[in-house]
Amino acid sequence: MPPKRSANQAPSTPTKRRTLVSALPPTPVTPSSKITKELALPTVEQLLGQSKVTTDQWYRSKSTREGYANYVKAGILWLENWVKDAASAEKDDNTTNEISEDTQAPDVALKGAFEVIKEETPLALRLFITYKCDHQGRGFSTAEGTRSAFKDYFERRVEASVEVPLLTLISNTRVLGCQGEGWRFNAHTRTWEGNPVFQTDFKVYFESLKNRQNRTATATQALPMLPKDMKIIMDYLDNETSIGDVSDIQKAYFKAFATTAFKLWTRNEELVNFQYGELTPHQISSSGQQYHNFRLIFRKTNKDPNNVQNYMIPSQSDMPEIDCYAHISAWLKVLQSHLQRPLKADDYLFPALASTGKLKLGEPMTRAGIEKLLDLIVAKSGVLNGRNGRFTTHCFRRGGAQYRFMWAESKWSLKAVKWWGGWASGENVGTIMRYLLDELTAYEEGFSDILMDDRKNHRHENFMGVPDPSTPVMLRDLDVLGSKLGNHLESLLLNTPGCLNQYKDSSHHNTPPLPSLFPALLQAQLSEHALPTATSSTDPPPSPPQDDEPLTSEVDYVLLGSKPTRIPVTHTMDDVIRYWLFGDPARGLIVPLQHWKAAFSPKSYKSEAQKLSNIRLLYEEYAGYCGGDQETFKDYYPGTWSKFSDALRIVRIARIERGDAKPRRSRK
Repeated sequence: MPPKRSANQAPSTPTKRRTLVSALPPTPVTPSSKITKELALPTVEQLLGQSKVTTDQWYRSKSTREGYANYVKAGILWLENWVKDAASAEKDDNTTNEISEDTQAPDVALKGAFEVIKEETPLALRLFITYKCDHQGRGFSTAEGTRSAFKDYFERRVEASVEVPLLTLISNTRVLGCQGEGWRFNAHTRTWEGNPVFQTDFKVYFESLKNRQNRTATATQALPMLPKDMKIIMDYLDNETSIGDVSDIQKAYFKAFATTAFKLWTRNEELVNFQYGELTPHQISSSGQQYHNFRLIFRKTNKDPNNVQNYMIPSQSDMPEIDCYAHISAWLKVLQSHLQRPLKADDYLFPALASTGKLKLGEPMTRAGIEKLLDLIVAKSGVLNGRNGRFTTHCFRRGGAQYRFMWAESKWSLKAVKWWGGWASGENVGTIMRYLLDELTAYEEGFSDILMDDRKNHRHENFMGVPDPSTPVMLRDLDVLGSKLGNHLESLLLNTPGCLNQYKDSSHHNTPPLPSLFPALLQAQLSEHALPTATSSTDPPPSPPQDDEPLTSEVDYVLLGSKPTRIPVTHTMDDVIRYWLFGDPARGLIVPLQHWKAAFSPKSYKSEAQKLSNIRLLYEEYAGYCGGDQETFKDYYPGTWSKFSDALRIVRIARIERGDAKPRRSRK
């Protein structure tokens, strides 16, 4: 029982439960103080600190920040040394030419131009890039990287009056920077505003470097590493001719690295930093199949440690040149023998290789190291003989993606490609399609000898690179062939009077007849094709004609080549398929749309041409690109099966993005 309060004791104000022990006596909490405690706002410093953490983590990647910092440090150091050398040379000059006290030498005016934003800053940057690209002969990529780095640096430049160390100048601290896309002098503040990279003379010089690169550089295409290329390389490594060129450990290293990069489509930095703790080898599935499980976390488009993608890689003994399972198993044995201990979670799966060919355990492989090993093996194997191109560290990712999407016996859907490649969910589909299809649109080989009998048959003159006429055709090819044959047969039917009379004399049918120009063919189609939602239609089927009932005048009207009927309103994809394959006599569509071209002249259905074109577009997308599978269509274009207009709009966009159609030109 709580102690009783005396009669003259005033009731105390209810207090909030305290969580901290305080030496001061508790004070009554008024409503206003309670709100203050509950809604205590962070300070300005705390908010700025939080925003800086977010900026550091998400604005630019670590590698980009480090690359920019190296460009800026190199530029500042070059300008400092160049000014010193120029001043020393001027001091030692014994000529009589003297500079007046009122005139400042250009090299002296450039001093500190990268640390204090002033009139000479654009000139200093132009001189630095000129030294790199024109004096040292560097490529345009050096100019491009330097410009991007300094543009970012100028935007983050602190006030000139504040003395700060160099590392602070190139950090991510955004105190006061050059804003806007211009460069002008403010006569009121007597300061230069904008960003020095937008100064006119610098812009003209930079564009000149770009034009020179585009017009004079030798184009060497970055090729995808496909299985046929991998086979040539693997055969070379297994051949005695490679002895002396490539050490045994380099062979095992490259085989494991190349097949893993090809199977997982990893970027170079993702694989060189891959550690053993992210691999679970020699697993067995519920069906008894062995596989290695790879866990990829920090991909280029993902920095969330909780977003992990697991890749189960089984054996592929029928194609040993890309058998990641076998080569990783062999490499783990080699790696463990060099460590003389079991592998630990923090051991790099692909440690650095010394120039002697030995492993540098505990140190990840560098990009330059992988490129050096790749260039050596590519050159010795002769895989690029007679080809204009090169293989970079990105060749395995591009080759693996293109192989699964276009060349493999069992091709993957775009959705599967997007997931496996670790592309962001918001990645533009057109970007991915260009990435995948560059092998079809950017051939490095010419076709001047395409008519020669001795032309190599592996060149890409055939669609999708199919060189052999005996290659199995696809479902869409059969659909197109069947449509052409049907149109041709119907044209013969129209021009043969006996066929019309024979059709009119037939009076009994086991199933309701289709009032079509080619009833036997369409009856067969009815038995072979089932509409995904055929039972959803509420319209009754057409009644068969009786013995004493002649064919309707409407059918005679169509058969005699008169004008076609109006196309009913299309609401869903079910309507699209029905109208195209079977028609809809209950709604007035007697002849299926697929036969209109053969049955009628284009002028006769001019008013229905747009409807016909739209329905044909969607049906070809459904039957060809989606293989006639309703679930595949719904997977590619979710939420559009029951919305004709949405399906039409999205399919048009998809066809443009994958190159099957061209965008309409604006009339303006």
